[in-house]
Amino acid sequence: MSHAQVSLQRQWINLQPEDTLTLHRAAGHLLQLDGTPTAAAPQHPVRVWLTEEGMPEDVFLQPGDSYRICGAGRVVLAVWSGGGVRLRLAASEPQATPHQPGANRSRSIQSASACATA
Repeated sequence: MSHAQVSLQRQWINLQPEDTLTLHRAAGHLLQLDGTPTAAAPQHPVRVWLTEEGMPEDVFLQPGDSYRICGAGRVVLAVWSGGGVRLRLAASEPQATPHQPGANRSRSIQSASACATA
């Protein structure tokens, strides 16, 4: 009996309130939140909470924001407020400074820190 291998590829991942997405070994990948307005706008703006293993601060993203994953540890994302959101995880070319909050328009309650050496 042979075993079939299945591979599923999606350009966008839909997260709904109470969904959690956990990533492993995604260093250097870029997370992008879809900035397209939805027809049924939620009462509260959509925010996605992101925490990355080894980083001292959590990050909150809004539609249109992006975040470059720094380390190879676990990354957990969840819809923090508002309705659903679409996000894309894209492989990116290596850069000298993988996380530049100004360039990626990432937001956090505290200032986003530079990547720690993992």
